[in-house]
Amino acid sequence: MRGPARADCAVAIGRPLGEVVTLRVLDGSLNCSAGDMLLLWGRLTWRKMCRKLPGMTFSSKANTLVVRQRLVQLRGGVLLRYSSQPAPGAFRRECDMQLFGPRGEIVSPSLSPDGRNMGGCRIFIDVAPQARIAIHALAMDMGTRTEETDSSYILIRDIHSLRTTTFRGQQTLYWESEGSQAEMEFSQGFLEAHTSLRGQYWTLQSLAPARWDASSRSGKGKEGT
Repeated sequence: MRGPARADCAVAIGRPLGEVVTLRVLDGSLNCSAGDMLLLWGRLTWRKMCRKLPGMTFSSKANTLVVRQRLVQLRGGVLLRYSSQPAPGAFRRECDMQLFGPRGEIVSPSLSPDGRNMGGCRIFIDVAPQARIAIHALAMDMGTRTEETDSSYILIRDIHSLRTTTFRGQQTLYWESEGSQAEMEFSQGFLEAHTSLRGQYWTLQSLAPARWDASSRSGKGKEGT
């Protein structure tokens, strides 16, 4: 992440679910007093750094990591190497899915007879770090006509801003992210009600340059629809 074209650049690293990413700074320096910085973020991860970078090692808590560097005076920069290994914990559920790329199809998981999706299932969506995500989908009853309950819902969470939106019942939903990572959670009640969701996601242009302070990660509370 060096050179005159690297004043403000970002790199997204993605691995299969069940792995974590380890990042090592091989060389480089940043001018902290001028405002240079290196920012790491992802699911369960947020870290901003500048000093004593060479030799530093950082491990993510999930399978994706976004690395962003800002150079104010267009000098310096860092040289990085990453690797991956199996995750030490049980962050991943058996029915979770990961989607990468600028667009794709979204299909909700179905209820597993062996109980592998107890506790609900999630779909993680990651696109290029300069982009946002749009989701358009239809949630519908599969003919069982079960009563809607508070335990049957879909959550969509913006990983960057931590904004969470809840959807209940049969409806056509549309949602846009502020950042490049989103998480959809299908509750256990949603799966047991045999409700289905099918739709698509695609990328949108960023609304504005990303903010570099920790306040951009503050949650805005739950939104109802």
